[in-house]
Amino acid sequence: MEKLITAIFCIAMFSLVSVGCSKDDDDKDGKDGIETTTGMTWEKLVGEHPFMGNFPKYDGDIEFHQYNKTFGMESVGFFDYKCDASMATGYYSKLAAAGFTVNPNAEGIYTKTVDGYELTFTGTHAAGNFGMVFACNPID
Repeated sequence: MEKLITAIFCIAMFSLVSVGCSKDDDDKDGKDGIETTTGMTWEKLVGEHPFMGNFPKYDGDIEFHQYNKTFGMESVGFFDYKCDASMATGYYSKLAAAGFTVNPNAEGIYTKTVDGYELTFTGTHAAGNFGMVFACNPID
């Protein structure tokens, strides 16, 4: 049940990322625990949000990055616009190689437990865009 709640939260986060996104919006206001930036690199993302270092490096573009922390769960979502579907399948392969388990009932959802935290990746590729949400949830 907890995994289902985590998955639903990740999908909700993905929805928040997709609403009103713009590659030219360079906002970092931190309102309500949410930060939004563009022009992010993987290394800078890991530096700002260390839990991201538990996920394999994403080699594509990180556009419209959004961070949220709610009830102890941290999440980062972003898009890679105008990319081939091979970027998604390639990243899914990296997740599997790093020990993440794919959800058999939901394509694009991968989980892994590390040091008392459940890591969840939710991704989808559609219309040439790859949307991703990375979450870190403490295990009670």
